[in-house]
Amino acid sequence: MKPVIGVHFWERQARLSFCDEDSVNVAAVDLPSDIKRLNIIANDFSIKKAFEVIDKFIKEQLNVSDYSLVFCTSDDTGLKEIQLLYKCALECNVEVITTVTETMAMAYYSYVEYSLNGPAIMAFASPAKLGVAQYYIEEGVIETEDTFIAGRWNGSSLYKSEFLSSGSKRFFDMNEAGVIICSGSMDKCLAFDNAIKNYISTSNTFYNKNIEFKMIEDQCVTLGIGFICGKLEGRNAFQGLNEVNTLSAYDIFVSVNGEIYPMFDMDSIIPIEEKIEIENYPESKKAYDDIVIFEKRGKSFVKVCQMNIPKEELEYFYHKACHLILSADKNRRLTLTIKSIMGDKEMSYKILDHMSSGEEEEVKTESISDMLVKLLPIFDDLEYAYKYAQEKDNPYVLGIKKTYDKAIQILEENGVELITGEGKEFDYNTQTAVMHITDLDMPDNTVKQVMQAGYIYKGKVLRPASVVVAN
Repeated sequence: MKPVIGVHFWERQARLSFCDEDSVNVAAVDLPSDIKRLNIIANDFSIKKAFEVIDKFIKEQLNVSDYSLVFCTSDDTGLKEIQLLYKCALECNVEVITTVTETMAMAYYSYVEYSLNGPAIMAFASPAKLGVAQYYIEEGVIETEDTFIAGRWNGSSLYKSEFLSSGSKRFFDMNEAGVIICSGSMDKCLAFDNAIKNYISTSNTFYNKNIEFKMIEDQCVTLGIGFICGKLEGRNAFQGLNEVNTLSAYDIFVSVNGEIYPMFDMDSIIPIEEKIEIENYPESKKAYDDIVIFEKRGKSFVKVCQMNIPKEELEYFYHKACHLILSADKNRRLTLTIKSIMGDKEMSYKILDHMSSGEEEEVKTESISDMLVKLLPIFDDLEYAYKYAQEKDNPYVLGIKKTYDKAIQILEENGVELITGEGKEFDYNTQTAVMHITDLDMPDNTVKQVMQAGYIYKGKVLRPASVVVAN
């Protein structure tokens, strides 16, 4: 079998892992400055650029011309990003066999290096993200039990972190794991250590207050991926390792012409096929059938794929009972099938064939962001005009206030979030401290005053809020 090489993006590098007999070797490839970002696989430009750099290194430095890749992703990576990764790989003539999460790679490493057995919590703390998941390890089988936290984290209290669901928090509190193994950035690991100790000491429901906290080096992820590569290559030293993994950290829904149906929950194990019955297939009011696959991330629905299928392909199903079938293979590649119940008519669609490159959406998002940044001074002028007006009841001043409030309402309705945070803990990700003052009535590191509001658009900080911080 051709060589299988693992890839993990970490600290502005692509860290590679590959096997040599029964050992794992590692190498690091510096990434170009134009793709040094927190989430490289979020758009096709960064993915394709990374493929180009990695391919050149493997061919020139490792002297390997034909290979396959295993990608390691953060625990908050969903099907949207994974499907886009596969799509870009096809376009770049690169074979990506599968993907694995950072905590899963840690579980592999912990089993091999520490002979870990039984339930254990893995936590990977990067500069801006935190992934916390529980695994059960027994006789070489590494099983994903629950993903509790996956996403942005400012390094402070776990009470302020968003658990993926209320159920996640319940299982996190009541689990019987004897150890929490943490890796990632040193400062964030220490912050997580402090946060988990505070959480446990103040929680009335955390089951095992004597749980052990163990910190290991960040290279454990790269080495863990290497063990997976060795197994996929068929090397004897790694054949005792197997995993039972979930499809996604999020619930999956399918929308058919505006009607939405739940398909997979966050505990669904791959490979999987789920079939639901639709009593009356909804007829499209457009020139095509609009079929969309969503992930439910918190309170938001994130579009994984949108398929605009000509009506003539699916009009047979209109107003009839049929089965909607969504399947995922062990590599998380999706197929959607629509099958009549009373007849033998069926249509199948591979999701990768209907994935957009993401380039147009990225360009549009960037152009809107640029425009919003240019408009911010206007919003500031409206805010200041009312804030510092002498006569608040003056009709002219009230008109300014009304205009400002309407402008903010329009921004919020179109995905722009206002950053303030007065009275809350300072967040370096979204705020800039322009002054520090002493205030004995306020907790340390608390925002006392907002000097200038900030704005976020689609997760991107257009401008951080300027704040005064109490110490």
